[in-house]
Amino acid sequence: MNGRKTVLVVVAHADDMEFLAAGTVARFVQEKGYDVYEYILTDNGKGSYRLQPEELVATSAREAVEAGHVLGLREVRLEGYADGNLNEVHPVTLRDKIMAMIREIKADIVMSWDPFAPYEDHPDHRMVAMATLDAASFSGNPLFHPEHTHPPHPVTEAYWFAKHPWNAELFVDIATTIDKKIEALLTHDCQMILTVDMLVQEAKALGVEVPALENLDAEGHRAVIAAGVRAYCETTGLKAGMNYAEQFRYEKLGMLDKLLGTSFVIPDFPL
Repeated sequence: MNGRKTVLVVVAHADDMEFLAAGTVARFVQEKGYDVYEYILTDNGKGSYRLQPEELVATSAREAVEAGHVLGLREVRLEGYADGNLNEVHPVTLRDKIMAMIREIKADIVMSWDPFAPYEDHPDHRMVAMATLDAASFSGNPLFHPEHTHPPHPVTEAYWFAKHPWNAELFVDIATTIDKKIEALLTHDCQMILTVDMLVQEAKALGVEVPALENLDAEGHRAVIAAGVRAYCETTGLKAGMNYAEQFRYEKLGMLDKLLGTSFVIPDFPL
């Protein structure tokens, strides 16, 4: 496949993409000129130890849109399901909504949590992963959701987030976009405060002292997150001989290359 592609990133929470894939997304936008859309399914309403849900939902939504601007996304769409409760939404309903967006924007690539990753601890991630796979697998079939406004459209590639190393097979060099990744991630200020609050709570539970987490001022969480993400991406890059990298399980979703032995679908990054 040649030419300009359209990418749909489907996540459970604002900041999911930035933690695991924003460097790659930035390369899609900046280097490839691809249109990238993000679809966030929950309202992030449980993502704070400090804010009440109503304030948190509004703050997180605003920050998600701002992060999208940092990365140059075409759109950040917020579905607004209750955070932590996606398992209460019927899988067909989730498939329907994701498939409708695939058809609307004519997505060539989907990016999301890996539907077959072992030991994923968050139920929202698991629900989004399988719903995205189902939607992308059948978005070209006219008998699935014929009520949709837009016509069927097949997805040909998937980049599944590889949070753990055992399902990583594609490493994307993000040396040129690591700073953009961190900038976008830090735009999710309420979520970065939550992340540091979780680290502090864990340290207290273990009875250990972590100097980097002590006596933080109002902006201290930003330095902790930036240093941690940079170190994580550096460690990931070492596996592939890169300075900084993100890791994925890459999958061709169509049948043409598999059945006929052709190579029409060409990954944008070397496997």
